[in-house]
Amino acid sequence: MTFESDIKNIFENGTWYHSVKYKDIKSKGTFDYTDLVYKLNFPDMKNKSILDVGCSDGFFSKFFLEELNADEVTGLDYNEYDGSVSFEVLKSNENDYAKKYKDQNDFEKLKDSYLNLSLENSNKFNFLKKVFELNMQYKSGSIYDLSEVHSHDITFCGSLLEHLRDPVTAIEQLYFTTNEFCIIDISNSLKRKYNFFNKPLIKYTGAGGNFFHHSKEAISLMMEAVGFKKVASLKSYKIKIEKYDYKIPHDILIGYK
Repeated sequence: MTFESDIKNIFENGTWYHSVKYKDIKSKGTFDYTDLVYKLNFPDMKNKSILDVGCSDGFFSKFFLEELNADEVTGLDYNEYDGSVSFEVLKSNENDYAKKYKDQNDFEKLKDSYLNLSLENSNKFNFLKKVFELNMQYKSGSIYDLSEVHSHDITFCGSLLEHLRDPVTAIEQLYFTTNEFCIIDISNSLKRKYNFFNKPLIKYTGAGGNFFHHSKEAISLMMEAVGFKKVASLKSYKIKIEKYDYKIPHDILIGYK
């Protein structure tokens, strides 16, 4: 790769969701999975095609290709990288989230470096693809309609369900595009299995963009309802939000077609 100073500029000064290593540099992400990701019990993906829904900056797509031997990855995300809000929010909170997303878009700040790399926006997925020469393709779209996305051997959806008004439709769409198995990582998962009536728990957060916290039992039932079989837990873990220095719980589930 040429333009080494531009690459380093984006890693060091860009806005990142995940921390990503490049030589002696690590980007300052909201979440640092760089060591933890090896402990999440992901199965080998040798020669498999992967659909990474809600792919964000492509951290997991990169990991699947480089460390789990995947053949190719399609990353899909709702983010248009134009400063607009990239997930569902209540109308009453739209202005607040619009300001947040505008502030997080680092394109104008690092415009010369992006353009030198022939990148037209701040899409970190495409940036990582170029820098590491990875076999991954970005597609803009919604998890609610994957009809234009061809089926993949494996589907992955990480830290997205809490942002959705309708997680059942989302999981059903994942089912339709899965050939072998689907992995779902639930962010801010609930650890109380059941409520008073012995039903798996889902809790409305009261926020304008993070709609629900789910128990892994509730998501397991949703996966089974749309057709997944042998749904099982891969890992329960906590990860720190770097900015606020506190940890949030996650659960990873796998379901087979």
